[in-house]
Formats: sequence, C-alpha cells, structure tokens
Amino acid sequence: MRQVLTRALGLLRRPAVLATVLVLAGGGSALVLVPLFGVPGFELGLALSIAVGLLGGGTGIAAAAQERRLLLGVDPRPPGALRAEAPGTAVGRALGAALVLNVGVLVPPFLAATLFAVLRTACDPFELVGFYPLLTLPSAVLASAAGVFCGFMAKRPRGAVGLYALLVLISAVPTVWPIVLGPQVFAFNHFLGHMPGPLYDEALAVTPALGWFRLETPLWAWVLAGLSAGLLNMGTGRLGRSGLRAWALAALVLPLAGIAFMESRGPQLGLRMNDAYLAETLGGFRETEHFRLHYFRGKPREDVDRLTRDLEFRWMQTQRFLGVAPTERIDIWLYKDEKQKQQLVGAGRTQFAKPWLHSLHIQDKPFPHSTLHHELAHVMAGPAGGGPFRVTTRLGVWPLMGLIEGLAVAADGPVQGDLTLHQWAAGMRRQKLAPDMRKLMGPEGFYQSAPARAYTVAGSFLLYLAETYGAPKLRAVYAHGDFQDAYGRPLDELVTEWERYVDALPLDDAAVARAFARFRTGSLFTRACAREVARLSESARDTLASDPEDALERYRRAADLQPDEPSFRIGQAAALSVMERYDDAAAVLATLADSERVKGQLVLEAEVAMARADVELRREQPDAARRFLDTVLAKDAGPDLTRTAQVKLAALDSNAPGRRSAIDAYFRATQEELRLLLLNRALIALPGDAYLNYLLGRRLSQVGAPSLAGEPLQRALADEALPEALRREALRLRVETSYLAGDCGAVRHEVGALPDFGAAFRATADEWRERCDFEEATFRGPLVPRQAFR
Repeated sequence: MRQVLTRALGLLRRPAVLATVLVLAGGGSALVLVPLFGVPGFELGLALSIAVGLLGGGTGIAAAAQERRLLLGVDPRPPGALRAEAPGTAVGRALGAALVLNVGVLVPPFLAATLFAVLRTACDPFELVGFYPLLTLPSAVLASAAGVFCGFMAKRPRGAVGLYALLVLISAVPTVWPIVLGPQVFAFNHFLGHMPGPLYDEALAVTPALGWFRLETPLWAWVLAGLSAGLLNMGTGRLGRSGLRAWALAALVLPLAGIAFMESRGPQLGLRMNDAYLAETLGGFRETEHFRLHYFRGKPREDVDRLTRDLEFRWMQTQRFLGVAPTERIDIWLYKDEKQKQQLVGAGRTQFAKPWLHSLHIQDKPFPHSTLHHELAHVMAGPAGGGPFRVTTRLGVWPLMGLIEGLAVAADGPVQGDLTLHQWAAGMRRQKLAPDMRKLMGPEGFYQSAPARAYTVAGSFLLYLAETYGAPKLRAVYAHGDFQDAYGRPLDELVTEWERYVDALPLDDAAVARAFARFRTGSLFTRACAREVARLSESARDTLASDPEDALERYRRAADLQPDEPSFRIGQAAALSVMERYDDAAAVLATLADSERVKGQLVLEAEVAMARADVELRREQPDAARRFLDTVLAKDAGPDLTRTAQVKLAALDSNAPGRRSAIDAYFRATQEELRLLLLNRALIALPGDAYLNYLLGRRLSQVGAPSLAGEPLQRALADEALPEALRREALRLRVETSYLAGDCGAVRHEVGALPDFGAAFRATADEWRERCDFEEATFRGPLVPRQAFR
C-alpha cells in the first residue's frame, strides 16, 4: 500500500494529473451551487461519473507511464518508489495509484454537497445518496483500469489518449443503439454512468437493473487489468505478445463468464430492451389498417376493440390536421400501468414516441385515452420532420423541443379540459406565468420552463399558426425550424401576432384563476429538493389509506421543504382526518387558509375550503361544513370543485335525509360495489332524486356500463332544479354514454339539442358525433357493448 501511495503522490507532481484532479474535485464541489446538484444524489453522481469516466483515464495513462519509467529505470521517478519484480505487481501498483486519485476526487464533491444540503437547504442529504457511489465508483474503477491498459499499450501519451477515447466511443455503441433502434429510453454506459429515463419522471429510485449493470462495470475493469498483467513485458514496459502469460489470461475466464451471463440476459435483468422480448412480455397483439397494437395480457377484448377504433379515428384526425401521414404501420406499445412501463422501457409517468421507428409507448388509461392523440401526432409528423430522427433539430443534432412538443399539442386538438388551448394560454399570460415564446422555440428555452406551461403555450402558438396560415407552412417550419423561411416573417413578429390574439380573448376571472392553479408549479430546477419531494408526495398518496401516520409524516416533510405548495398541507390534513384527529386537521387548514400563498387565489381558496368542509363532514358538523361548501361555490373556481360542492351540499339537505349515506359512500368508499349498492338503495326511497340519479349515471359510466347509465342520467336531467354545473356534466355524460352504448342516433340527437356552454364544451361534444360518422363510414357502425358490465 505504501508503494501505491508513493506512486499516487508522484503522479500529483505531474501538471496534467494535478490539473485533472483539481478540475474533478474542485469543479465537482462547485456544482453544489447549481439547482439539483446541492445534494449527493442522482444529478451530482451522474455529473461526476461522466467527468471521471472521461478524464479519469488520463490519470491511469500517467500511472502506466510512471510505472514504465520505474521498470526501465528512467527518470523522473517518484522518490521512494521501488521497481516491481512481477508484471501483476507492476500493473497492480499503477492501477492502485490511479484508483487512489480517481476515487479521491469523488470525496470533496460528496462532502461539499452534504455540507451544502445540511447548512444551506432543508433537503435530506441522504434521500438519494445510493446513486452517488453506484454511479461514480464503478466509473472511477473502469477509467483507472482502462487508462492503465492504454498507457501500457501505446508508445506515447498522445497515442494512449487516443486509444482511451476510442474505448469510450466503443462503449457508446451498446449505450446508444438500444435507444435509437429499440424501445427503451434509459441508458447505461460503463464509463459515463446511467440515465434512468425522461426528466419528467421526478421520483427516482435505485433499481436492481442499476445494481446489475454496476456489477458488470468492475468485471470489465478486471478484464482490462488482467490483459495488462498478462501481456506486460517487464523489459520494455509495454504490452505485447512477448509478455504473454497464459496463466494470467486464463484468470479472465471468470469475469468474462460473468459478463457473458449478464449480457445474454440483458432484457430480463433490465440492462436493455428489444422489441421481441417486449412483445413477448406484453403478450397481446392486434393489427389494423394503420397500426400494430401490442398490449398487455389481461386487457378485455372489448377494450381492445374500442382502442383499435380509437386509433384509426385519431389517425384520421391527425392526418387531416397535418396534411401528411406515414405510409408504414405504426407500432403502439400499451402497458398495464406506469410501474410496468418504467420497468420495461424506463419511462413511468412519461408517455413517449419514436417517430423514426414509427412507434409510441403509452400506459393504459380510460377511453378515450388522454395522451394517445398527442403521442400519435409525434409519429405522424415524421414525414414533415427533418434529420434521421424525423423531428425539428438545430444543425441536425439538437432537438427544438418547443416546436416538437408544440406541434403535438396543437394536433391533439383545441380543447384541454373545460377551456380551449388558447384560453389556457391567455389565462397563463394574464397570470404572468407564460414562458417567453421567443426563447421557447429555441434550443434551450423549453428545458428551462415548467413542462405544463411550455407545452400549453407552444401548442397554442402553433395551433394559431395552423389555423391562420394553414398546414403546409406549419410543416415547413417543422422541417427546419426556420420561421422566416416558412412564413416569410421573423419569429418575433409571429409571436407578437399570437400574443395580441390570445390577449384579446374574453376570459372571466374564474378562468384566469384556474390557469394559475393549473400552472403554478415551476420547473424541476426551480423547486426546492425536487427529487425528494417527488418521492415523498408519491409515497404519501400510496400509503394514505393504509398507513395514514406514515403519509402524515411524508406530507409534513414535503410541506416543510416546499412551503409555497398548498397541496402538501391539504394532504397533511387528509391524513389527520383519516386518523380521526379532526381538530388538528382543522387547525392545519385554518393556518393554510390565512397564508399569503392562498389568499387572493380563487382556486386555492376553494380547494382549502373544500378540504375544511370534508373535515367538518367527517366529524359530523353539518352547519360548519355547509359554510365552507358555500364558500367553494362563491369562488366559482371551476366545474369540478363546483359540482363536488353542490353534491355534498345536497347530502346536507334536511328535506332529503336519505341522500346522506349514499353520497358519503360515493366520495369515501373504496369498493365500487358499495357505492352502487347504497346509491341504488337510496333511489328506491327517492326514485326521482336528481342528485342520486346523476351520481348513479356517472358511476355506471365510469365502471363500463354505458347502456345502464343513460336512464338515471335522463331522470337527473328531467329535474329542472338540477344546478347548471351538474346539468352540464350530465349532458356531457349522456352524449358519451350514448356513443359507448353504440347508439349514434342518440348521440346526434343529444349533440344537436345541447345548450351553448362555450367553445370547449361544444368541441368535445362534436367529437363524439364525429366518431359516429367515422365509425359508420369505416366500420359500418359503432361498437355495441357485448354486456352491461365488463
């Protein structure tokens, strides 16, 4: 060990090695000032694994060169360093010296990030600490071994550096090809570390796949070190046949066998993924005119039938919007849930498409699938895109995500929820939340903005261009990102024109307030302890019903880390209510209601008032609950909150006491059967009750019984006293359930008789009628359910 340390000190006397050590240790430590790098977790670990993977080889090269001088008796040599008498000893000492430095440079950034997290933030420095050693240490070991190998192999340092660069480039081939030519979005590289998937999947965790991969990395280091020991000529200090030792090479059988085993089972271990294994794992397959649908085993046949029709309908819509479509069939990969998707291809919550492969990956959701149209637009825009990946790029390399995602949002349709895309953009601008479109359309601005904001305003802008100037010019700008060339006008003028358009849209205060509530969350880089909070909130939601004490602590911790986000305090109150600590829950919500973050924001005030009403309902205080529900209605904070408040107020109506238990079960029960049973019992006593009929019709629609849902919805609509928000939703459900029941005559009748509830409502209703027209022309009629219940 003394000889290793002596050699390490000798290396530090070399200016190039000292500069490398200072860059890695000092630069890594300075990263703590950058958002997300101030804790020793994933981001810092990834940055250091890349840095040591690229630069650490130089230290290994210098160590080999120093060892060669010792073998040949050539100066300069470190004082006190003795010549090795065996090749294994020589290689071991050179490798040990390189490892001391390459591992040593990882310590200052770790300590700096830990101290920074403790002293300057409220983050838990050890929340994701497992990523740091798993990402950095194997890269340091491999860089050292590869550097020593290259240093002994080449005659001169320049040649050794070139050989090392070649090894890094070769390692990139198995990293890149499964992403480019396969279904996965995660990346493993022995030198550079691991990218788990899209940035939008915020809640990260160390996975078994990462452990297997990092086990393979030191095996490769073993192979390189063994080759060095087996080929080192002690007389020349270089590798070659003259130094061949069969016994040393035979020792490589064990690491090579381990590598071969892991590589042969790569898909099973999660190291990579391919289409064949993915198709076998999912199990289901259906082919249509334009699609190959790969779906998970167990998906009901009727649901598959419905989805294939939806795919063809969305293909028609997208082709009509873009004016182009691929000639090849498109592969749709449908996963059971985000957990299965994360495990197989590396993206949990994030849906994604690969236009160059004519494929997209989504997880199962209720019909109509909420993100299918968006992802399909990415693939179908491929013929208009440029470069090998069929998307808009700068210089053919850097993707212009503002254009790429904006086009998909625009093609997805003019409606998002209860407002149009343009109305959401207008509300965002009036709340001063909209990103600068001029930057958003550039190479960097999209990544610096909160995703929900960036997607929406970019989609509104490109939808405006499509509506105003037509699809051909939109395709032209998508091909190259050159607005001047496509429109004959600079981007700045087009953005100003769009801004004037959306700013002139009539929008009431309630809609503007909803825009704030929807888009208030900033980007990942602007939120304190973002990774930790994502894990806390996700796990708190999962454990709220089963372990409210644990959920309470997690919500409390998240609220402490991000005090400006009121949803964590609301979650804290929900956990306290489940534990029947109603006074504590009420106190948390009262404090939240008086906070500056909530006051003046209609939607947040309404959300807090709704939570306070729920607490009072749980502790049987109807008068107090009624006051808070009246507050929700007074805020006019959106159709969802309004409808919920109206239904809960109906449960408190003394003139209809039979409603109470059924409505309580509707909101609290976890078993669907109990909800339906209590609603049915209540309707036996109150057969004409509009609220109960509305809830029964809604629930029947949601559990897949559209044929049964129509009758109670019609009874609810027959009551003139049904509040407008509930009437509007009941009418929407009537149109939807008529379509799902296969009654297109009723769809056309319902849509033709709808009142004017605004552009968004009309567009949504018209799409159901459009589906009927399409299915009658394409499939000779709508799909009629085989049975009332799935």
